[in-house]
Amino acid sequence: MRFLAIEHVFPSHVVTNEDVVDRVLADSSAHLPEHDLRTLEELVRTCFASSGTEVRHHRADGETASELTVEVGHRALDAAGLRPHDIDLLIYAGIGRGIIEPASATIYQDLLGLDRATAFDVLDACASWVRALHVANAFLRAGAYRTIMIVNAEFGAGDVYRYELTSLDEFPHWHPTVTIGEAATATILTASPEDGSYDADFRTWGEKRDLCFVPMPSFTGHFGKDVDVAGGLADLQFVSYGLSLLEFGTRKLVEHYRDLPRFEEFKADRVFLHSASDGAARHVVHACGIDPARARFDHRNHANTASASVPVSMSEAVRSGELADGDRTLLMVASSGVTSALTAFEFHGR
Repeated sequence: MRFLAIEHVFPSHVVTNEDVVDRVLADSSAHLPEHDLRTLEELVRTCFASSGTEVRHHRADGETASELTVEVGHRALDAAGLRPHDIDLLIYAGIGRGIIEPASATIYQDLLGLDRATAFDVLDACASWVRALHVANAFLRAGAYRTIMIVNAEFGAGDVYRYELTSLDEFPHWHPTVTIGEAATATILTASPEDGSYDADFRTWGEKRDLCFVPMPSFTGHFGKDVDVAGGLADLQFVSYGLSLLEFGTRKLVEHYRDLPRFEEFKADRVFLHSASDGAARHVVHACGIDPARARFDHRNHANTASASVPVSMSEAVRSGELADGDRTLLMVASSGVTSALTAFEFHGR
């Protein structure tokens, strides 16, 4: 599998921790007494410190998800030296979307002019991109497609940020909300003689689905599990019990890595982790005995960009020269679901 291009784009509005704290205190002041407001501020700042959150990018007025995603798609085509009709398959991978049906991939197949490509979606929360990479690799090895583009448009943060708390009881399932950033990525892949280097393994604990979810109007009838959320559920309102999710997800990711010695024996030159939290990522690296100098910790740079976080980090590493042709590359992701994912391959660029 050869990476003909891997590109990313951020929206232009930079939101700082101070912006968030000021807004949370202002919007919650109608409900919380002064003592609770001070406690809330301390809790939010502690959350940012432990995760390493500093800034996140959100869309400015006039910026749209589709325009930014089309921009990064064109960047990827230019970087790969390809034209739109060279793409055989488009996979949309991610949480961010404006429609339930049809596939979000149909939007970008049209807007990017990929007139020869068929298109569909892959969705597995923050593991969506590594899942899509796995699907793409299988298609390439089978010879089903020649050139595949993976696109994601994680632009939900500006819409789901909720600054108003009516009770401190909401904090445990609310605080990850304000560590979410926005980004779009486009990756173009083709088959190569080095395809034999690819390896991946996925595990899922569906019983933990209530640790992080986004309910729809039909949630109660479909979820198959009772949930008790302080403050009540609201349609499309992000619910994430961050501490419990990180504890369970990182523990399972470490166990996953230790259970399969071949990933350690791979001796990765570069390690990319999902950027939900730099603190959690450092814990995983330490617990797995990985040299931290080989890993990127990017949460501090752009917060949690959901399924875009791994390709964003890889794109930045390619631009800086940190990720070079032939580097043994390991991807490690723990995602809501809960899913853990390990992916290893030799990186080969255009």
